[in-house]
Amino acid sequence: MENTPKTRVGLGYSFIPNPVQVNPMDNLKIRRAASSDVERIVELGLLLQEHAEKSNPLIWRITEEGKKLIKQKVETDLTDSNVLVLLAEAHGEVIGYVRGEVVRRSDHVPETVGHVSLMYVVRRFRRKGVGICLMKELCRFFDSQKAQDLTVRYIIGNKEAEGFWRKLGFEPILMTSSMHPRELDFKLKAIIK
Repeated sequence: MENTPKTRVGLGYSFIPNPVQVNPMDNLKIRRAASSDVERIVELGLLLQEHAEKSNPLIWRITEEGKKLIKQKVETDLTDSNVLVLLAEAHGEVIGYVRGEVVRRSDHVPETVGHVSLMYVVRRFRRKGVGICLMKELCRFFDSQKAQDLTVRYIIGNKEAEGFWRKLGFEPILMTSSMHPRELDFKLKAIIK
């Protein structure tokens, strides 16, 4: 992104430009998702969830009801002007996707933030420039929406995501921790006697 400041404020991971060289795959096409792509996006979303759950067994698990709601969420995303879902296609096969959303707010600075909320590339197509190409196109959307900061969230333990986002220059600025309420109660009772 042009004119990007060196210091950033935001949630999750903040974007600081970092030069990356990539030779994308031949026949790679990045395009906006259409309603005819919903089923494939749902499949990729479930693969992403499965990958995240394997990466870190402590994360929240998706329920059967949650799986059913993914389709409805994707359909809503495709009609929301603040959301862009992009697909990566090779030889007519959808091999990856990214979902970005622009949030505008007046109670914090920066006021306009682009969130990279979901990204998944099919395993056999990773490390071939697909994610970079998806992000390049998503950044055009963020630029058009005047995003002043970019953020991404991913699961700790997802080594592929950690490497990818760091390579692009995203730096951690916020940690989210989790604990079962009974465990905390037990620890507090041990501390406060």
